[in-house]
Order: sequence, then C-alpha cells, then structure tokens
Amino acid sequence: MAHFKPDESTFSRLKNAVVVISGAATGIGAATVKTLAKHGAKVVLGDINTEAAEKLCKEHPGLHFVQCDVTKYDDIYKLFKTAYDQHGRVDHAVSCAGIFEKGNWFDPKLTIDSVGKNSGDLQVLDVNVIGTLHFARIAAVFLREGKKAGEDKSLVLLSSVNAFRESPGLFIYQTGKHAVQGTLRSSRKPLYERDGIRVNAVCPGVTDTEMTKGIIGAFRDHGLFWQPGEAVGNVIVALQADSSIVGKAYYIEGGDAWEYEDSFYAMQPQWLGEEGTRRMRVNAEAVNRGVLTPKDD
Repeated sequence: MAHFKPDESTFSRLKNAVVVISGAATGIGAATVKTLAKHGAKVVLGDINTEAAEKLCKEHPGLHFVQCDVTKYDDIYKLFKTAYDQHGRVDHAVSCAGIFEKGNWFDPKLTIDSVGKNSGDLQVLDVNVIGTLHFARIAAVFLREGKKAGEDKSLVLLSSVNAFRESPGLFIYQTGKHAVQGTLRSSRKPLYERDGIRVNAVCPGVTDTEMTKGIIGAFRDHGLFWQPGEAVGNVIVALQADSSIVGKAYYIEGGDAWEYEDSFYAMQPQWLGEEGTRRMRVNAEAVNRGVLTPKDD
C-alpha cells in the first residue's frame, strides 16, 4: 500500500465549492464539515440528529442543514435539491451516514422455532448500503448537471477496513461495507469517463465517534491503533481537493492512510496466481472494450 498524507495546503482549493454531505452532524461527518467550513466551502449537510446539526451550524455560520434520513429516498433528494436551488450547482458529495452492528445475526439462542418467526434486523443494510446507493445515484445527477469543461466534481463514499478485513461478529456491518466497496468499483470508471465525476472511498479502522463509544476504551487501554474523526475527515477533504485522485480507496488506521485499490490490483498474481490473474484480466479487458455491448444488425 502507498502511504498517503493529506496536503492541507490544497484545502483552500475548496473555497466556495458546494459540498453536500450526509451523516454530517456528528463523528467523521461533523469533522469533515468543520474542515470544509474552515476553508470556505459552502456546505449543505444532512442528518437525522437535528440537535447536533443545529449546534454545528451555530458554531460555523454559513452552513445549511437539511433534516435527512438516508433510508428515505425523498430526504436524500431534498438534501441535494436544496443545495442546487441555493447555489445553482453541486461540486462535491460525501456519503457519510452509517450505523453500527445491531444484535447478533447468528444468535446462538435461535432455535428451529424462533428462527422461523424472526427474520432479523436489516436496518444496518438499509442505512449503510441502500442509503449509500441512493445517495450515490442522486449525487451523480446533481454533480453532472451543468458541469462545464475543466470543472472538478467528486463523490466520496464512507467504506471501512471491514470491507477487506475479516471481522468476526460484525456480520451485517461487514457485509454492508463490502457492498460500499463494490459501489466504488462499479461506479468509478463509468462515472469518471462519461461524466467527469471522480469516485473515491475512505476505509477507516476504529475511529473515536459516538458509533464506537462501546469499544474505543479497550483500544486505548491496550495500546491499539485508533484515530479521531478529524484524521478521517482530513483524508476526505484531501480527496475532494486533489483532482488527480480517481477511483482510489484509502485505509486509515492510527491517523495514517494508505491507498488500497492499486495494491490490490498489482498484487493479484501473488494472491490469485499468474494464470488466474491472466484469465481474469483477459476477460475484464474484453468487457471494457465493449464485447458485451449489443451490436446493431
């Protein structure tokens, strides 16, 4: 993995940029908002936590809050439409809303009778996956609307180290973060080549937020790696500020970041084998050339 250090001298490029961000009232989202506001961005933030969002807006005049539940498609649309109506454009978008594991999907207390009556709680997927997909879909339209040649537009997705590290017990959360990584991989090429929208992701490890309040103490007490939300927020802002970064994912641990996707691709021959890699790439290159595109008779 290539080490990545956010260059804060580039953050001033985001002055007057219109940024839409979900899950922005607390944690990583709030840290990102504060950094953007400090550097003069026009931020429209969405969250279900009205109290925290309004407090953030009072501390940083110029922010605009829209109550937004990302499990509701209309709420996400309203968030973007508000930004567009106010400023006439959207330059960058950050999908930051997320929740942690709820319950035990493979609960050992389940019996033949009870498992037939209880289908399980999928709220984590509703927020982390469906919410992200809806956010990305709507963002792509607003980002490309009225885009002029040379203008930089970007979408940043909040993934996780759990998108590529085995995390026993995080059954639904880990599944969801794999899906977010899949959203990056499926969208980064077409959105950039067709619309000029850069799609990137951040994959943080344990971060000191409300979501991790039940485990952060153990990480501190045992000298393990963790970071404040500001460390992740700085990487997100750096990805917005640098127009050369396209289709990347950054693993963040202990406040440091490493790019993940390039190494994943480069090391395929080592973990998959030479012949497996060759076959995969032959097929992938053919698909990219349009072999699956229907041909007119």
